[in-house]
Amino acid sequence: MLRAIQLGGLLLACGAAPWAADQKNAGAARPGTGSTVLPHNGGGRKGDNPRLPRAPIGPPLLNPASPAARLYRATPDERDRALEKLPPRLQEQLRTQLQRFDAMPKAQREIVIRRAERYAALRPEQRETVRQQIGALRQLPQERRAAVGLALRRLQPMPDEQRLATVSSDEFKSRFSAEEQKIIADLSEVMIPPL
Repeated sequence: MLRAIQLGGLLLACGAAPWAADQKNAGAARPGTGSTVLPHNGGGRKGDNPRLPRAPIGPPLLNPASPAARLYRATPDERDRALEKLPPRLQEQLRTQLQRFDAMPKAQREIVIRRAERYAALRPEQRETVRQQIGALRQLPQERRAAVGLALRRLQPMPDEQRLATVSSDEFKSRFSAEEQKIIADLSEVMIPPL
């Protein structure tokens, strides 16, 4: 059973790298606006200046189900020993994910670690829901994937009550389709770090 879970995690990691890369650019979905308003279904607002860069909000949304997440706290030697048992292509993908993780500021690394720990503590059916929603997120058009990722990142620092009020609001619901709302709700169970 454990071997099947590990294999499933490795397969998920192979598909998670493109998702994580897309999330790297999620902060650029609404350039030029400093407000905390979540993106609309139709894209940017009038007056947005696409030339102005936007600072990212919170740490990147790395896949907490990735096998790389299990190696975040490992020493370089422990990582090497674990990775050398994997196929070369997967080794390369996981090393890239770990380099991205190591390059983050310490506070962001701690949030990412807490997400991975929160994911690991979920019941098996909850972990499966998260994996399914990561897949659903990857299937969205790039513009909508970026908008959903940006929404998750903006919701991330909110206390639970504020986050629940935000996702329950009519304004939020008007900006995201029912499918996107479900993705955000399900992923926020693990993507939002406990305060």
